[in-house]
Parts: sequence; structure tokens; C-alpha cells
Amino acid sequence: MTTIKRKALSLQEKIEILKVFDTKSQTTNQTQLAAELNLPVSTLRTIIKKRGEIKEKYKLGSAQRKKHKVGKFDKLEKVLVEWIHQTRALKLPINGPIICEKARIIANGLKITDFNASSGWIDRFKNRNGIVYRQNKNGESPEAQQTVDTWMSTLPEMVQNYEPRDIFNADEFGLFFKLMPDKFHDFEGDTCHDGRASRERLTVLACANCDGSEKLRLLVIGKAKKPPSLNNVRSLPVTYDAQSRAWMTDVRFNYWLKALDDQVQTKNRQIILFIDNCPAHPKSIELKNIKLVHIPPNATSQLQPMNLGIIKVLKQGYRTRLIHRYLQESEEPASERPFTVHDAILNLAASWEAVKPETIQKCFATAGLSNNVVDEVEEEPEILHAFPGYSSIDDNVAPYEIQSIEHLIENFKTKNEDLSDDDQDEDVSTPVLSSAQALSAINYLRRYVSSLDHSEDALQKLNCVENFVIARPTKSISQTKISDYFNTCMYLPKVKYST
Repeated sequence: MTTIKRKALSLQEKIEILKVFDTKSQTTNQTQLAAELNLPVSTLRTIIKKRGEIKEKYKLGSAQRKKHKVGKFDKLEKVLVEWIHQTRALKLPINGPIICEKARIIANGLKITDFNASSGWIDRFKNRNGIVYRQNKNGESPEAQQTVDTWMSTLPEMVQNYEPRDIFNADEFGLFFKLMPDKFHDFEGDTCHDGRASRERLTVLACANCDGSEKLRLLVIGKAKKPPSLNNVRSLPVTYDAQSRAWMTDVRFNYWLKALDDQVQTKNRQIILFIDNCPAHPKSIELKNIKLVHIPPNATSQLQPMNLGIIKVLKQGYRTRLIHRYLQESEEPASERPFTVHDAILNLAASWEAVKPETIQKCFATAGLSNNVVDEVEEEPEILHAFPGYSSIDDNVAPYEIQSIEHLIENFKTKNEDLSDDDQDEDVSTPVLSSAQALSAINYLRRYVSSLDHSEDALQKLNCVENFVIARPTKSISQTKISDYFNTCMYLPKVKYST
């Protein structure tokens, strides 16, 4: 019997072997297949056994690597990788000398005395973690393109067992929620770590599925547990939570993720959820009905549907509503009043509802998650042309805390969660309107809507709202909900405040 010589195989070669195995496993046993591939049977069995681990490493873009050893300074490198992910999120430059300097600081913080940030170490570190920072003339690194190509080649297998309605993507964004168009130049380039901008920021988590049939309720994170403007509010069209600096944190994201897992479990569904490598996102978490997949960290701008236009359209809708408010107050100074967290929440919900399924489908297709061909949709609202840069003013605002090296080291040791406070900033309470005032407002709206073409549906919805208001004095809150008056899927869930 001829002995087959063992040889080191790259990740690319192992992936190709797995593809052959998947194709022939029903007709060919492992011994025969190993002979066809000129491999020892034990090598083939090991590759099959470690399928999941191989694919995870392959997705990181280091497809030609043959050995995957943990570095001598594993703890140091874990902290350093977290710092690099943060820096990339802010689109700040990274190079070898910067990485070496940060590595020395981390080594000192972890009391590692025998570390030397040599050129050999940094080459091995980059190779182990798929770190690239060389750029071509277009600002994209060739290695990043390799990551995209590698990822695209594995996507079909990842989603082959899921219907489009069960393929989801979630992502966060920062929002200067009360920034009016006459003031936005004051905030250009602000990444919002502190100062005035941080006091006017919300973090928003958006999640939708591939065919656009499900836009999950937005998660909005503010600074106050219960802002004054929500004091008299019993229902919100979003989920509201609070953190002392309005950041997304790992605790809050995990809570949201577990709640989603419970929700899909009750419907007996299995979904796949794609997320980026935000520090607040878990590297591992036990879920029953959700397969969690991390998008490669150096290519999210090309691979994440939310980044490919969904969030952009949502923010354009939000800014358009603020412009209309600004114009109204310019024409009618008497109508001017402070813009509150409650106003922002209502604007966000309306803007999210207005994002078309076709827009979502197109962005998922661009990310390689769908084969649907969708025409160009959702052009920028014309009114935004008068304020260039306004809708994208907060594109670089990080939705999570940008931590110093010292904080990253401390978090690595303790993993402590900051507590929320009751910072209310300039938010003001919303006065409770009487039924008479509400009915009067509805009548004003009805008169205006009646003057417009094709307004039948809007008038019908106003009638539903009027019926709801009229019924309130005679029925208890628990007996009557506004959704009872709509034949459509309008949904106003009760708000749950964080404690």
C-alpha cells in the first residue's frame, strides 16, 4: 500500500476539499474520497470535523495561511485587536509604528515585561489577525478586496438553508437628533466623544430582513432613563433604553439579541443575523433560533446591507422632517418650541416606516445576500439639496464608546458595565392635551388633508384616530388600544423604560 505523504494545507485548500466532500459525500465514502484527493484519510476526517472552525478563519481573509497558532502574547493581542477595530470604525489611519506603540502601552498595562514590538512580531500579528493597512489610490487596500472576494465566495453556502425573509442584518448609528439645518456646520467632523454634540446624540439600532417584509422596531438609546418629554407618554413606536452617554453596550445588545431570539422561537423560526464587529457585539453567545454571523471587520462598508443605503435613507427621511419643522418655525415663530427626545422618537419611527422594501432588497442584493435585481430607488429628497451635507453630518459618529487603551485593558480584566444615570440635558416635559384639544387638532388635519389629491387613505386613518380619542373617556386603557381602530398593521407598543 502506498503511503500518502502528509502536507500542510492552506485554508483555501481546505475549503475546496469541503466543497468536494459536500458534493460527493452521498455517493463516495471517505476512504475513496481521500484517495481521489490524494490525502490521508485521517486528514480528510479532521478537516470535516473542524468544518466550522475552518470556515470562521477563512472568512477573516487569511485564506493562504497553513498554520494557526496562538501568539505568545495572546492577551496583549486581544486588547490590541479591540483597539484596532475601534480605530477603523472612526476611519482613522493605522500603520506599523502606531500599532507597535499601542502594543507597548498595552504590554505595560498588563505588566508584560518580556514583550518586544519587533518587526517580526508585528508581521506575525498582522498575519494571525488579518490586519491590513496598505491603501491603493482609491483608498481601498488590496487585502480588503481579497477579504470581500473570500466572503462573497462563502455567502451562498451560509444562507442556502434560509429563505430571504429569514436573513437579517442589524447595525447601529449615531444621530444628532435635534440638529436643525441652520446649525449643522458647527458639528461637521465631530465624532461625538464629549462636549455639546454628545448631549444632542441618540444611538439607534435598526434591523431588517432581506426581502424588506420585516423592519424590526427601532431600539433608541438616550442618556436619561425617563426623559421629561416622555413623562406623560404611555406608548412609543420604538423600544427606548438609556445609558449614561447614550452608547450601545454589550449588555444592552445582548439583551436585545436574547429578546429577538425569544420572539423568533415563539414563531418556530430559524433566522440568520449578520452583524459587524462593533465592540458592543458579542463574539460568542448562546442562541436557540438565531445563527449569528460576524461580517469581516475591514470590509463592512461593502458587505453590510445597512451600510449600503438603508440607514442613509432612514436618516434622509429624518432630516427631511426636521427641515419641514425648521421651515414652519421660520414662517410661524409662534409655533416654535424645544425639540425633544419624544419628537425625535416619533420622527425616527415615521422615517423608518417610510423606508421602502425595494430599498432594503437592493441593499441586501448589493451585499451579496440576495439575487434580486432591483431598480434604483429612494432618491435623495429634493428639499435636502438646499442643505448639502446635512443628512450625512453624523455619519462618522460612533454609536459605542471609544475607549482609551487604559479602559480596554481594564475591561479585559473586569468586563464591568457602566450604569445609566438620569441626565436630562435640555429635554422638556410634554404637556398632556385634553380630548377637546386632540379632537380640534384632528379636525384641522382633516381639513388640510381633504384639500389634497388622493387623500382617501389618510382621511380614513384620521377617522380611526378620532374614534380612538372619542372612546377614551368611557373605556379603560386596558380595554381599548388604538390598534383596535385600524384594519392595517399600525402598531403602537407600550414603552418599557430601563431601570
